[in-house]
Amino acid sequence: MSGALTRSVLVIGDGIVGLGAAIALRRALPSAAITLVQLPSDSGGWIDRLGAASPVVHKFHRQIGLDPKLFVRRTKAEPVFLRRYVRADATELREASTATIPFVEGVALHQIWLRHRAEADEPTPDFAAMLLALRDARGDEGGFGARFDPAAYAALLGEMAAALAVTRHDSADIEVKADGNVLHGVVIATGETLTADLYIDAAGPRSRLLTALGVGWHDWSPWLPSLTLTVAPGGMAATGEELLTTATHGLRWQTRLWDASIAPGGDAAPGRLAQSWQANAVAIGEAAVRAPAADGSLLANALEDILRVIALLPRPGSRGRDVLEYVRRAAIAQDALADWSSLTLAADGAPRPDGLGAMLETFDKRGRIAPRELDPFPPGQWLARLMALRPPPRRIDPTALALSDDVIRTTIARAAPQ
Repeated sequence: MSGALTRSVLVIGDGIVGLGAAIALRRALPSAAITLVQLPSDSGGWIDRLGAASPVVHKFHRQIGLDPKLFVRRTKAEPVFLRRYVRADATELREASTATIPFVEGVALHQIWLRHRAEADEPTPDFAAMLLALRDARGDEGGFGARFDPAAYAALLGEMAAALAVTRHDSADIEVKADGNVLHGVVIATGETLTADLYIDAAGPRSRLLTALGVGWHDWSPWLPSLTLTVAPGGMAATGEELLTTATHGLRWQTRLWDASIAPGGDAAPGRLAQSWQANAVAIGEAAVRAPAADGSLLANALEDILRVIALLPRPGSRGRDVLEYVRRAAIAQDALADWSSLTLAADGAPRPDGLGAMLETFDKRGRIAPRELDPFPPGQWLARLMALRPPPRRIDPTALALSDDVIRTTIARAAPQ
């Protein structure tokens, strides 16, 4: 892009991410021409087949002006507050989600839990029970987020795009016109060539635009398996819960709305683009990153990509600094997604990404983690998952040892069954 303001944007890709990007850009750039080229749905994508969103979806809806009550009513969206893991040996673990671990008299809640578990004669409720007991006080927006009907959500976004006069073209495929590292247009099925100041690839794993510009790919196969997804309506989970079961040949992920099977195999290896914005083209969502994540983090990453594009649209005289900052932030978020997916889905004993390995080492020693710059997963969310899936840390933090026995007992009692 030149130093001029963005006067036109061409979004490639249908579904939730393509429609969401077109709507958000229409809101952010009311005087710009926003065009959406709708391709047939990509059977290899997960976002449009699995209705799962983290609490980021609420932030995105505020950005585009979507009434949360309308979202719930049209998509049958339900918040999830508890995840149950059932292992192959039939043991069960529970996880609750929180953006921030609560503190009691300056001591982190999980350290109080660890002390009670080590010292008390009576049973200690699981850590998820403690987070759930304090859920109202924490004020978390949606726990793990919303589980919804993805087709109904895409239809709702389609109605919004039409009401906002987003120009839309249906095309069975596209031909990309590129010269070196710059796009010059996209030819749709009618033979018409569409041009824009900025091109956004939201077409899922079949990414076209940055591939045409020769952008490389970082392979995550050493850390993450290639998995296939099949989804059927109606799972066995209770309201507000979801169930993740280790099966003979993979995993089964259930909510009240859907029953998903995640099995080994698949054509696309997990990984990310080496650079998700080059010159006048940017890839967002599954066009930029592929990871076997079924808990809403894939959609969260895509929605954050859209918000990053809007925040860092190149300004006159920026000399590429805005694009470089987008690339930096997007890479951090994508690598965190690899860590997150590896923690949940990688086989025992599999290699870990360097960032995740360092985090696990710190947690295993003292139950602490170091906050990471621009990590899309808040520290509380990491700690809650580590407390659910990892063995307890080897040492209790000294801050917990300073509390009185009465404070420990009172805190634990809040999570005890009534």
